[in-house]
Amino acid sequence: MKIFYADASFDWSFTNKTKESVVRGKIAVSDGDGFNRVEKVAIGKVEGLKQYINILELTAIARAVELASETLNKDKSLQIFTDSNVAMFWARAGKIRPKVLTLAHQNALDYLKKARLEFGGIVTFDTVPRERNPAGFLLQAELDNGNKPHDL
Repeated sequence: MKIFYADASFDWSFTNKTKESVVRGKIAVSDGDGFNRVEKVAIGKVEGLKQYINILELTAIARAVELASETLNKDKSLQIFTDSNVAMFWARAGKIRPKVLTLAHQNALDYLKKARLEFGGIVTFDTVPRERNPAGFLLQAELDNGNKPHDL
């Protein structure tokens, strides 16, 4: 079984300061053993929504599955660890409560569904404490180097 860790970084206080039609953040994927990826992502703004972190966390999970699909045989199993309970439950259920669901949420869910189909194997989702998440270490290093989540 292959293991990937996923995490996201987002500065909610920047959401209302930008005139762009998107909010920006970073996602990270790591296997904890040399495979490390940090990527910038943008999500279309949803009127009234200030907090995008769980959408970004779900996007990071989907990206981890997508990267596994590119690097593993399709018949392998994959375990994704995240420090977001919310995103983990959304990934497990494959849905989000209608009261919470926005187009941004749906896009992240659709991305995960597509990635899981492309992977073809068994994918499970679990949580790991932030202090034991190698993907979180990558994002913390970005912050420590002065790289904000919303920087281009």
